[in-house]
Amino acid sequence: MSKETFGRGQVEWALWCSFARARFNAGDVPRVFRTRIKRLLDIDRDLDLSGAEVAPDTDYAFVAPPSAEGAEADYKAVDAFCLAIALDLLDSGFKQSEIVFLMRYLRPELEKRFPALLEPPSLINRQRYRAEGYPDLPSSKHRGRRYADRRLFVILQKVELTEIIPVTARGRPTGPVILEPVFCEGAEALGAELSKTMPDHRRAVTVLELAATAQAVQVWLAEAPVIRRGRPKA
Repeated sequence: MSKETFGRGQVEWALWCSFARARFNAGDVPRVFRTRIKRLLDIDRDLDLSGAEVAPDTDYAFVAPPSAEGAEADYKAVDAFCLAIALDLLDSGFKQSEIVFLMRYLRPELEKRFPALLEPPSLINRQRYRAEGYPDLPSSKHRGRRYADRRLFVILQKVELTEIIPVTARGRPTGPVILEPVFCEGAEALGAELSKTMPDHRRAVTVLELAATAQAVQVWLAEAPVIRRGRPKA
């Protein structure tokens, strides 16, 4: 994995481009968008999960704070990718505190998978690639032909109606419960998992595609200008 690092302003710019600029030709990063990112980072640094029944394997979902007061954090590409997934979850209706909680547990798996998500074939050039050219990847069928399927999906299941959860020795949870995420490599694996899950076990799930997000963030980070003035401290 690349050791190149980026500033907070570069990460915000790359995230904004990956979400909107390429599609809508938007201008500067809106203040409200920067505020959403700042809020996620602030919650991440304040959230203490040391007392959790199963503690996460990482202390931070996004990036560790700088060691010196007043300094800025150094962001790796995978940190920006995790923030992009968090923003997708925010757009899907998850609360910010829920997102940070979930991302603490997702982070190790996302970090492990991130390098492979950047490998060919590209998902952002809107081309299809014949399956025989990528024999190690799953494939999907389109108009009678098989094409390589680099996509990686994650299925998230959040239970808001906690009264439907059986009482355990710890009692019922007082807030939403997020079940174990399920990763699916390719659309056919996703379809098989959803067919098994719905409607017998769950009637509502959230599905995110990760590989295109990883590739878009990486592309825009490579183009991100050095932002020297007005950068928020991380």
